[in-house]
Amino acid sequence: MTNPRSHSEVRKTLRPGDPGTRRFARDWGERLVCVRYRVDPSKRLRYTTVEIVASTPKAWRPPSRPAPSALVYVRTGGDEWELKQRLRAARAVWEPELGAWRLRYETAVRLKLRRRILLRRPSARSPNLPIPDHPDLAISAHKRENPSRNS
Repeated sequence: MTNPRSHSEVRKTLRPGDPGTRRFARDWGERLVCVRYRVDPSKRLRYTTVEIVASTPKAWRPPSRPAPSALVYVRTGGDEWELKQRLRAARAVWEPELGAWRLRYETAVRLKLRRRILLRRPSARSPNLPIPDHPDLAISAHKRENPSRNS
């Protein structure tokens, strides 16, 4: 069969429910988008084409990010002294009972620690959990008010 779009022109486009689409609507149902009648004058042929929806995957949504001022928790390794110094300089707070650093999300992003952000607030019972290393973590930050500083 020849390609109907090679030198053909569209003569008529019908939407589902228009006269002339009943048979196609019965065959394709909700998937029918339109019916087109094309004419190829050089071959003296008329083509009927049907446009259908082939698949309907869910729309992609980027992972949600916490607000820049939201507090998040980050773990570091025992031998990462330079990183610990950078965290202290950025005014992150070490919480020994949780085994994690608490800092603002925007600070974690600035220090390029997005991959190390913990998905949940760590519990005091299991402070030695491994650092998450998956590159595409959906971040669900622990939000709470900034503690008052008594300095």
